[in-house]
Formats: sequence, C-alpha cells, structure tokens
Amino acid sequence: MTFKAVIFDFNGTLFWDTPFHNEAWDLFLERYQLPLTDQEKDEKIHGKPNKAIFNALFNREVSAEELTGFIYEKEKLYQEICLREKQGLADGVPELLNFLKQQQFDYTIATSAEINNLRFFFKQFKLDKWFDPERVVFDDGVLPGKPQPDSFQKAMNLLNCAPEECIIFEDSIAGIQAAEAAGAGKIIIVNSTGADYSQYKHEVIESFLDLDKNFFRSN
Repeated sequence: MTFKAVIFDFNGTLFWDTPFHNEAWDLFLERYQLPLTDQEKDEKIHGKPNKAIFNALFNREVSAEELTGFIYEKEKLYQEICLREKQGLADGVPELLNFLKQQQFDYTIATSAEINNLRFFFKQFKLDKWFDPERVVFDDGVLPGKPQPDSFQKAMNLLNCAPEECIIFEDSIAGIQAAEAAGAGKIIIVNSTGADYSQYKHEVIESFLDLDKNFFRSN
C-alpha cells in the first residue's frame, strides 16, 4: 500500500497533555460539584467535542452562551497548567515533522480542540513551521466530533487524499473509532498514557522515536 498523506490528532498524540487536561477537568468538575470516576471521564470527556462533553456533564442541552462560558473557563485552567509545566511536543515529533516536510509528504491535524486552544498551540509550539492553519480541522461547534468520522473526512478532502491513502495517528478511543469509520488505510495508535489497546489490531507505538519512517517516503 502506498500512502500519500498523514493526519494527526493533537492532544495526547503530538502533545502528551492528558494529565494536564485531567487536572483542568478535575478543577472544573470540583467547582461545579460534578464528581466523575476515571471511567466516566473516558466515556464523557476524552476525545469528544465540547458541546457533547458539557451536555453529558450537566445532563441537559446547554445554551450557546453557557457553552461559550464553560469552554473558556475550562480551557483557561488548562492553558495555565500548560504554561506552568512548560512541556514541549512529544519526543520525536519535531524530527518526524521535519522529515515529512523534507520528503514533501502531505500532512495536517484533525483535533477536537476548539479555536482558542488551537491558537494557543500554534503560538506555544510554533506549529506554523510545519502546519498550514487553514488546513487544520478543529472543533468549530458545527462539524460532528469524534467518534463521528467527519473531522477526518474533512482533513482528507483538504489533503486531496483518498481514505485508503491516509495514515492517521490517534490516542483516544473516540478518535480511533472515528479513524476506522473514515476508512483510513492505516491507523497508528499513540499510547501516551499506558492505556490498554489490546482490543484493536492497529499498530501501537509508545514513542515517535521508534516509528518506522519508511511509510512516509515520497515516491
């Protein structure tokens, strides 16, 4: 199989920030007296779009005004934690992105992050060295989020790439399900948290440093 493009999830994939998100969610949930188990967090939060998350947390349809406020509140907590921790992209990611750029291999991001976090990431990690922000797919409040395949399908269209010609990197269950539904030719699971992915037959990596780059050599 010849692959022509790569689509990356961002949080938990290129940027191993799951503990930061968990801490921010814990602070938010405590503030609103919404205790959740780790399993409930996986089911209601991880990899999901914001509207679905807050509807599930409050067990009702939140208004557009409420949604905007909740997103701002939670992401402010998250960004403060990121700035405090001063963590960079995952080991091996800059080298991989430089390699893809050198090989003229097409790639982009399809993330559940909303626009303010996306701008934060571009500024903090200088992502414009590698990514065209106009081709990054994010949670705009309209596009159905993961586990629906729409974000990956939109990214494939932006890359002008057939599903079977795309490699998708993901870490969340919702994201893996979305990648499968989108018909990706290859799915690589990034195990950034020591999770159990034994139910899947996809390749699992624990470091980008161990990745076989032969998939990405241009013809």
